[in-house]
Amino acid sequence: MYRLIISLLMLCLCSTGVQAAGDEASTAAAAQTAAAPADTASPAAPAESVPQEPAGPELDENGFYIGGPVYVSDKNQVWTRSGPGTNYRITGSRPIGEKMTLLAYSRDRSFVQLQDAEGNTFWMGTKTLQAQSCGQPREQELLEHIAKLEHELATYDTKLSRQVQSLTQKNARLEKENEGMKTSMAQKDSTIEELDELRRDYEDRLQTKELDMQMRWWMQGAAIAFCGAVAGIIFIYLPRPNRKSKRERF
Repeated sequence: MYRLIISLLMLCLCSTGVQAAGDEASTAAAAQTAAAPADTASPAAPAESVPQEPAGPELDENGFYIGGPVYVSDKNQVWTRSGPGTNYRITGSRPIGEKMTLLAYSRDRSFVQLQDAEGNTFWMGTKTLQAQSCGQPREQELLEHIAKLEHELATYDTKLSRQVQSLTQKNARLEKENEGMKTSMAQKDSTIEELDELRRDYEDRLQTKELDMQMRWWMQGAAIAFCGAVAGIIFIYLPRPNRKSKRERF
């Protein structure tokens, strides 16, 4: 019995090998047959062939192709439940990036109670949420920011020209004020010079008057001294009366 089983197995293996060899031979023959017309037709090919652009990959109904890139879609829906746990019934779904208000945590903090813009309350898993915006709302925010930057860039030249014009006017006003200050300072310097000259003139006059007064005092003193000297000389040379004649008089 054992030998019979081994013989049957050997027979099956031999038949399988023969069939595979036959398939390989038929495949090689078909390949030679397909290559022969090409060899015979090659001399009849035109001397110059027009290069054709390689055709792109053929896309399927989803827009994919084998070997091409794919991305996780932001149109996925996250389930909402009636309570804080997977044993509660599913009440709906929410798109990625929808903004909601946090109301409360579950005991193990694995679920959170949320409220949407319409006031509906429900529960979602904590791991399915994040504090930063994402998805289409984030895309909308970025698009609005880009539009704002483009508007600012488009109006930057006008804004810059207005600033330049304002600065030019301010500079002209400052230059005018500077010229006025220079003129005022020149007038003040001229007034100070005139006052200084007048001061020196008054000082010279005052000194002259002081000298004149001193000369007058000296002249008056000299005249008084001279008169005193003359009077003294006169009193010295005047004749004095005799005592005898004075007695005879009485």
